Amino acid sequence: MNIGRQAVRRRRVWFQLAFVFLFLGLLAWRVNIGEALRTFTEVNYAWIVAALLIFTLSKLIHTLRWRIFLGHIPGLPLSGLFGTFLISNMINNLMPVRAGDLVRIQVPAQRYNIPRAELTATVIVVETLLDAATFVPLIIIGLSLQDAPVVRTSVLWGLAALVAVGLLIAVLAARIRLPADLGQARWARWLPRWLRDQAATLVPPFVDGLAALRDVRLAAQAILISFPAWLMEAVVFWLFGQAFGLDLPFSAYLVIMIGANLVVSLPLTPTSIGVYEVALQEVVALFGVDRTLAAGYAIGTHVFISIWIGLTGLMSIWMLKLRFEDVFYLQRNSRQSAAASGRASNANDAPT
Repeated sequence: MNIGRQAVRRRRVWFQLAFVFLFLGLLAWRVNIGEALRTFTEVNYAWIVAALLIFTLSKLIHTLRWRIFLGHIPGLPLSGLFGTFLISNMINNLMPVRAGDLVRIQVPAQRYNIPRAELTATVIVVETLLDAATFVPLIIIGLSLQDAPVVRTSVLWGLAALVAVGLLIAVLAARIRLPADLGQARWARWLPRWLRDQAATLVPPFVDGLAALRDVRLAAQAILISFPAWLMEAVVFWLFGQAFGLDLPFSAYLVIMIGANLVVSLPLTPTSIGVYEVALQEVVALFGVDRTLAAGYAIGTHVFISIWIGLTGLMSIWMLKLRFEDVFYLQRNSRQSAAASGRASNANDAPT
């Protein structure tokens, strides 16, 4: 079994390396990489420092939204959630398939006794749907203010319809009224005992994690904070544009920001090397920017943001004193049992 797993890992590594060289070769075919790197000599690095600080501030706003999702649980420290978010961001930047999301599930489960199923619902389902619901109007606004025919209208409306369907399904799931003992439900009696027990354990907290889609007040707060969070990330790319001397309106950076975030979510290469540069320089070039300058901008944003994500993530690991078992140990630590039990009791008494 171990030999088989090692073979799969080796194939995956070679597959990803092949993609890295493929996309770097594509970038070299499209532009002169040496000339693109020479654009760094003209960069105003004061703008880059400002961009990186704003980037971290945007992650703080994302963390505030995350705490809104968990609003029915009292006493969650913003500093702890913020550090966890930064660590997750670092691991997502280094590893494929959004492995950093595991940190945002495991660490709060270990430290604050929050059910993993509930955290999974907030991190994987609620955030993804709200981000998509935010991206659609932002990209429509960004494209409507530009002459560049980046995406056909039918594609945008199709995307909007897909997001609306996903939100509708999630809202309906969030409003499901579960019986007091899910294991004794009529439909559950047809399931094997082990599966019935798992459903009774995991489904209720997962539905609780969808609370932001069920509670109108929480939903309004989450939506209102989503737009400033992503607009601030657009400001980050605008500041990088100022650093590299791009003469583009702010509306163009809405599209650039969304394109960059969509690219890094694709698990094709480590840290999206090559894929990011090719995709982002094409997006920037669509707005009339010289391809060499667009490539320099793409390389610069990737390099500087990746280094900054790594530094802030490592600092958060040190400040939170994060240990290996905080991420990979599936049971609650015994030393935390008493405190966690008291917090869980308060959470059960709190209104939802």
